Amino acid sequence: LMMILFIGYPIVYSFLLTFSDFSLTKVDWFAAGTSNYIRVLTDKAFVKAFWVTITYTAVFVPLSVSLALMVGVLIQQVKIGATFFRSMLFLPSVVPLALGYLMFQWVLDPSNGILNHLLADIFGMPQLARAWLNSKETVVSTIVAVTLWGFGPWILMLSGLLAIPKDFYEAARVDGATSWEEFRYITLPLMRVTIMIVAVLQVIFAMKIFGPIYIMTLGGPAGASRSLYYLVWERINRGPNWYSYASTVGWVFTLIVITFSLGTSYLLRSRD
Repeated sequence: LMMILFIGYPIVYSFLLTFSDFSLTKVDWFAAGTSNYIRVLTDKAFVKAFWVTITYTAVFVPLSVSLALMVGVLIQQVKIGATFFRSMLFLPSVVPLALGYLMFQWVLDPSNGILNHLLADIFGMPQLARAWLNSKETVVSTIVAVTLWGFGPWILMLSGLLAIPKDFYEAARVDGATSWEEFRYITLPLMRVTIMIVAVLQVIFAMKIFGPIYIMTLGGPAGASRSLYYLVWERINRGPNWYSYASTVGWVFTLIVITFSLGTSYLLRSRD
């Protein structure tokens, strides 16, 4: 009963709103028909937010999965200090993410940030200094880099690697296998399920990116970092007259997330 009240009711209500006109004084149920969907799909802000979300997802997911796998494999090879490096992977889970993003915002500040200071004054490459979060050309890639720290699947990937029996590697070394052959014929096949699960989870996270954008860019500059999730929040905070529009964006966004998640799962399964 509680689940129906607190989960089922809002879901059904928001879905019905997509076909209705909502105002502060009344709701005209089903008065809008499909006009809210047409309005959303033809809205330039929605189209731009869609491509920002797709671009971010297309870059973030392969990078996060491959880097986490690479780092996990490298840590497995470390003989001294392995415990220290493994514990470092838990750092993003310990540090409050909001605090971490504020720290990165300071590091990337165009005037006082340490990154531009290092590039210009220490390494002598002032031409590489950028307004990283204030430029349309660099803002999405910068958010990708920052979220790789905060939301990389380091722990999940390392857990999968630790679950592989060491006997397999020892037998391979006895047979003269190289490190690359161990990775190709032992690690990758035994990590397929873990990689598939991690990839799907990363797609869902990437499509729902909100926190880093809200803290560091507020969707700017000029909407260059406004994701679909951020667009929903932005529109619904404009007032009751936007509730139907925001609900429609939310449902279209949900269908997009489901489609991409199922597509990722299918593509990974088809390679087995």
